[in-house]
Amino acid sequence: MSEQTARSESALPAFDMKAGQFNLPTLVLRDIDIAGLDAFLAQQVAKLPSFFDQAPVAIDLSQLPNREQLDEFPMIVGMLRGHGMIPIGVRGASEQQRQQAIALEIAVMPALRRAPVTATARPQAQIVEAAPAASGEVLIVDKPVRSGQRVVAEQGDLVLLGGVSSGAEVMARGHIHAYGVLRGRAMAGFTGDVSARIFCRELGAELVSIAGRYRVSENLESRYLGRSVQIRLDGDALRFELL
Repeated sequence: MSEQTARSESALPAFDMKAGQFNLPTLVLRDIDIAGLDAFLAQQVAKLPSFFDQAPVAIDLSQLPNREQLDEFPMIVGMLRGHGMIPIGVRGASEQQRQQAIALEIAVMPALRRAPVTATARPQAQIVEAAPAASGEVLIVDKPVRSGQRVVAEQGDLVLLGGVSSGAEVMARGHIHAYGVLRGRAMAGFTGDVSARIFCRELGAELVSIAGRYRVSENLESRYLGRSVQIRLDGDALRFELL
């Protein structure tokens, strides 16, 4: 049977295009200090070399005070590549900066979704106790997640009844609830949902991330390690709170 005949008898087409979700590190620029940026990127890569090796990275320009053409843009893109990362898109760009991105063959990406603020928001303790799911679906994993394994909840929350070992990776479109020891890497709201949270009974993670904002183990305060915590976004910064 020829390859063409076998393909015609298959239910699947030879080619397809699907929407995908990926955890995307984002470089947020609040100032243009090329020397400082180079040192910062070197420090991040030294902490997690495997995480940043050939990692696709977005560049967020929304917090730069100057919205005009960014003369240092090509240098910043080249610097990311020099540190082993692959700059693929720009967020929060002005019209002039968008044209620069297009000229550099960098995608122009939509801004991250912001969590709605209502006048009738409940007190913080009630929100923590019953935080709403980002989507209606929940993925429950009742076995430990071992080193080298990855678990992804593509449509909603992720509930982990066992532990997460070092070298493992867990990701959720919505919240992450970890009822065992949380080691490895945990990434909530990986499609950009800034309302997502991470809840864990015992924190010992190598990396935690919400909507692309992350913190590695070296930067976790000792008072939260081994404790029950929730992690959420406060503006653009991760906030840790004991439970």
